[in-house]
Amino acid sequence: MKKVFFTCIALAFFLSGTSNRAFAQAKAPWLHLEVKEGGEPSESIKVNLPLSMVEVALNVIKHEKLKDGCFKLDTHGKLSIAELKQLWMEVKKAGEAEFVSVEKKEESVKVSRSGEFLLVKVTDLKGKQTHVDIKVPLPVVDALFSGSGEELNLKAAIQSLQQTKSGEILTVQDQNTQVRLWVE
Repeated sequence: MKKVFFTCIALAFFLSGTSNRAFAQAKAPWLHLEVKEGGEPSESIKVNLPLSMVEVALNVIKHEKLKDGCFKLDTHGKLSIAELKQLWMEVKKAGEAEFVSVEKKEESVKVSRSGEFLLVKVTDLKGKQTHVDIKVPLPVVDALFSGSGEELNLKAAIQSLQQTKSGEILTVQDQNTQVRLWVE
């Protein structure tokens, strides 16, 4: 994770010297990540990159599970990517609906489709104030599943994100940490 973060930052500094004006003129969408850790002293990380730079970074990063912008997912013998793709096709056919609703003493989990978005909401009900909200445009999920075999096509997902409207993708809130990922 740290290696990916520092590779993105290095690439951002490299590109900022020559192409900042090009990015500003094109008004290309940017990916923003903000992580705030509570405690004493509090810490925060902010990453702001043009989505086009994230796409380039996927080609630069050297990792055994990441090749040509595709991530080889290890499902540990559980659902395969092919099975997930089949489920995804059925979700798309079904239209707007709530597909999963789990209400336990400790947490609530809901998976639904609303308009052009796949929504996942997880709420901790034990008073720890943990919330996870994921809102992904349907074309981005399609692009993610366009990889071959057991691969997720991250590059295609980033390209698809460049075509979507801005908005929140992920928010996580717990006792000490806040994470926010959005496109603008």
